[in-house]
Amino acid sequence: MEKSATNSKQEVVLSSIKKLFLYSVFIPLFFSSCDEKRTSVGTWTEFEPVYMTEEEFKNSVATESPRDLEEPGKIYIYQEYLFVNEINEGIHIFDNTNPAAPVNLGFINIPANKDLAIKDELLYADSHSDLLVFDISDVQNPILLHREEEVYNMSSLNLGYPYQQIDPSKGIVVDWKEVKMKEVCDEDSQCGPRWGWGWGGGSFFNTLGVTTSNEFDAAGGGNIGKGGSMARFTISGDFLYAVDNESLTSFDISNPDPVTTDSKTLGWGIETIFPYGDHLYIGSRTAMYIFDITTPSSPEGTAQYNHFTACDPVVVQNDIAYVTLRSGQFNCQRNVNRLEVIDVEDPENPTEMKTYEMQNPHGLGIDGNYLFVSEGDNGIKIMDATDPQNITEIRFVQNIKSFDVIPFNNVLMVTGKSGILQYDYSNIQDIKLLSTIPVVKEDNS
Repeated sequence: MEKSATNSKQEVVLSSIKKLFLYSVFIPLFFSSCDEKRTSVGTWTEFEPVYMTEEEFKNSVATESPRDLEEPGKIYIYQEYLFVNEINEGIHIFDNTNPAAPVNLGFINIPANKDLAIKDELLYADSHSDLLVFDISDVQNPILLHREEEVYNMSSLNLGYPYQQIDPSKGIVVDWKEVKMKEVCDEDSQCGPRWGWGWGGGSFFNTLGVTTSNEFDAAGGGNIGKGGSMARFTISGDFLYAVDNESLTSFDISNPDPVTTDSKTLGWGIETIFPYGDHLYIGSRTAMYIFDITTPSSPEGTAQYNHFTACDPVVVQNDIAYVTLRSGQFNCQRNVNRLEVIDVEDPENPTEMKTYEMQNPHGLGIDGNYLFVSEGDNGIKIMDATDPQNITEIRFVQNIKSFDVIPFNNVLMVTGKSGILQYDYSNIQDIKLLSTIPVVKEDNS
């Protein structure tokens, strides 16, 4: 009877643990005797904030010599240059005149940076909740022109993992460090994190993504760069639009000193933004929002297209929106992996045309009749989208881990865990790898 009762209590403890730690590793070991309370040893992963003082935070912005990629984030094409975000640390600059041999030119150190956009030789970059403006007319010697402080709410919390309590007295959180925790506790206490689960806007933990202005011409006005589908920044005309987890903020960038003109709360789970014509297409975990920017200083919502709870980047071409929905992350829990094709000819009445089952689609890009879809660790799908209601697979490039793609001028740029890969797709039936900018990880063993 004693053994049965012990097993029963152990099962209750294990059940509670499983419910609490969906994505943590937790291995309980039990010890008991007639005279002592039972104890368990719990192990889990949580994130510890990395701080900078306000003075360090501002003064550390500087141009430096080239660095290797360690944790590449969002990428951006401007003229013959490639800009690559190093998550929470800054921006690499490459001369990509020859995509077969990109040249590392330098690095802009920007703490807590994840997003960027460029227009008319001015680079806009986030640094925590600040917006920085750089003159890149001499691309190897960027000059910081302006810092607009606390202009949007970029959460510093991780998505879906336990995190340690933030102590504002220690300074600004510029990064998070993964730490392994171990604890012995008795039957009257619960092993595990003492704080909580991060549900922020992904500001610090969009581990790989791509920022965008998406269309050189369609965005309208001036010399604007191009990116992919995982945007939180985008430029249209003389305005920069930025989304965080719950809001859309508009900046007038007609002068080097940006002016905030509008901020709208959209709801929880905002993820991406894409400009097309006079509208913004905003992806969230539950819907695609469409905003009219005929009055660019104050976007107005025109429609909301709801979908299953899932991660949701979107691109638009010829009045057709292509949206990928995926599962597999704590914030994308539904078992939904598909491509949705939506008619947005009438932006006030988006209509589903067709859906296609996928494996685990992430970012996507479209160039003419060709649709490129990142399938996460499964590779890249190249598809013929001549008829959006009958999209067919041309080729499935496997053995690479992809997060997003940028197709432009017959060069497909792929971001993933192995770095930045560039392919020649001038012959769509026989795409060829041109170059790889590898990730170089420090050996912490």
